Amino acid sequence: MPVKRWLWIGVLVTVTTILLAQCSSVREDAQTTELSAPLEPNEPTVTAAAAMPSTAPTSGLSPESRAAMTDTPTATPTPSRADKILAAMTLEEKVGQLFMVYFRGPTMSDDLRQKIEDYHIGGLVLFAIAGNIEDTAQVATLLNDAQSLAVQSGAQVPLFVSVDQEGGPVVRLTDGFTVFPSQMAVGATGSITQAQRMAEVTAQELKALGFNMNLVPVIDVNNNPDNPVIGLRSFGSSPDAVAALGTAVIEAYAAQGMVVTAKHFPGHGDTAVDSHYGLPVVPHDRAHLDTVEFPPFRAAIAAGVPAIMTAHVLFPAIDPGEGQPATLSSLVLDGLLRQEMGFDGLIVTDSLSMGALANLVGTTEAAQLAFRAGADLLAYGADVSHSPAESVAAYERLLSLVQSGEISEARVDESVRRILSVKEAYGLL
Repeated sequence: MPVKRWLWIGVLVTVTTILLAQCSSVREDAQTTELSAPLEPNEPTVTAAAAMPSTAPTSGLSPESRAAMTDTPTATPTPSRADKILAAMTLEEKVGQLFMVYFRGPTMSDDLRQKIEDYHIGGLVLFAIAGNIEDTAQVATLLNDAQSLAVQSGAQVPLFVSVDQEGGPVVRLTDGFTVFPSQMAVGATGSITQAQRMAEVTAQELKALGFNMNLVPVIDVNNNPDNPVIGLRSFGSSPDAVAALGTAVIEAYAAQGMVVTAKHFPGHGDTAVDSHYGLPVVPHDRAHLDTVEFPPFRAAIAAGVPAIMTAHVLFPAIDPGEGQPATLSSLVLDGLLRQEMGFDGLIVTDSLSMGALANLVGTTEAAQLAFRAGADLLAYGADVSHSPAESVAAYERLLSLVQSGEISEARVDESVRRILSVKEAYGLL
């Protein structure tokens, strides 16, 4: 991808940033009125939406890519852009694409430059606590610099640039942004339209700065009052309502051409431990899981969600005995999510430096274990105990296992093809 394209994006972003800054106070007042307004007579609610057949896209594809698909393949299929890039990549570049990592500071640091140029990372996650976010102009410049470097380095593959912009208590960007209430507040309205509006506005504002992925929606069912980490982040305690509102958000983001990552599979709602610090357990039998925890994820898959994030949670009903947390369990990721539920999009891990895994297997081993279990994109976030260097150690560990033949290059190709295919479908390649 030519560098000029990213420079033009920088110009457009600068103009957009000025407009956002000028409109931020007006937009905040407008959203408060809009979300508290009474429902229109014909406005869809979660009850009506649950009964409606989905008109959602094919899993993992943008609207433009779906429109280009045909039922009858040609006699000699033309290789996709993703396939062509994959065929030309070195092993080191392929392994780098598997990692989505955080970094420190508001500008292009030596550490970030090395991660892009030498380790060929597939994506970034921005955090205010890591000093990545000061204001809209600074973020726009940072993202433009990072993407410009990525498309000039190695295989010249643009980055996934992601953030947790959920609304309510989990919001990373505020300057020039519409700050929405929590998903639970939106869920309390019972309004599909309100969920769609929130998603549309957030997607537009994120794209204006150069983001292409938002780590939403949270589709955990909030059915445990002792849950210390989900709570307001959930749409509510009804599986059907969570499914309907989550689907509305997924489809609204797809219409804006932005990748989303539904979380946290197979469900983090009925837990009493925060997986940032400990290892939660969902002790229920399979019948309960099928009725309560799984419906929102099945709905998300039917709606064409391009990516699903894993939970660092034990599910004895799925992985019994000395089982592994979902993120490290092939029974959960490959058996349940891939084979049983039919999901062929990206499996993204929650941060592999969170306490649930760091205390269990360590941050370096967590990556290769999650990859063996079936994960595609290995995420490292700005957790309390984490250093940016740990993702580099995890990269080197995974690369060594592939070089030795303990993990096949074909397995790497499988995940990289998914990553590149989503990037292609959403216009990044």
